[in-house]
Amino acid sequence: TGGGGKSQRGEKPLKPAAPKPAKSANIVFVLSALAVLVALAWVVLVPAGGKAKKPKAIKAPFASEKAFDGQTVRAKGFQGSHVISFTDKSCPHCVEATEALDGLEAKLKAQATKLAGKLKVAQVDCSKHADLCTKFGVAGDSEDASGYPTLLWFRAGELQGAYDGERTTQGLEEWAKAKEAEGTLTAH
Repeated sequence: TGGGGKSQRGEKPLKPAAPKPAKSANIVFVLSALAVLVALAWVVLVPAGGKAKKPKAIKAPFASEKAFDGQTVRAKGFQGSHVISFTDKSCPHCVEATEALDGLEAKLKAQATKLAGKLKVAQVDCSKHADLCTKFGVAGDSEDASGYPTLLWFRAGELQGAYDGERTTQGLEEWAKAKEAEGTLTAH
C-alpha cells in the first residue's frame, strides 16, 4: 500500500458504513412519543383532581322579577307559551316539578320534540323572589295562596292560568301537545 490513502489498485479508500439504528431504539422512540401524547390528552381532557368532567345537566332556567312586567312575561315577540314553576327550596314536592321542567327543557334544547320554538319553561325560586311569588298568588298571607309548587301558563306573555296536568316531563309534553292541537299553544 502506498501513501495518499489509495488502495493498491488506485481506488479511493473504503469508508466505514454508518451504523444502522437498532430496532429496539425505534420501538423505544415510538413508545415514548405515544406516552407523551397520552399525557397531553389527559391534561387537556381531565381537569385537576383526576376525574373526568361529567356532561352538564340541562336545567330549566331561573326567572326573576326582570322576566316579568306586572303579571305578564316579557316575551320579546315570542308568541308561544311559557310554563313557569314557582317553587321553594324547602318544599319536598317541588323536586318533582323541577325535574319535570328540567326534562322538558332538555328535550326542547335538543329539539327532540315538535314543541321546540313554541314552548319555553322556567322556574322562579320563591325563597329568593318572595314578592314575585306573592304577586302571582303562590305565596303570602292570603288564604287564596296556591302554595308550592305552582306551575303557571303564559301565552305570548299573558297569564292564561295554572297548569293542571301531571307534574312529569311526559305530562307537561302531552299537555302542551293537547294545547297545540286545540290551537291555544301559540297566539294567532
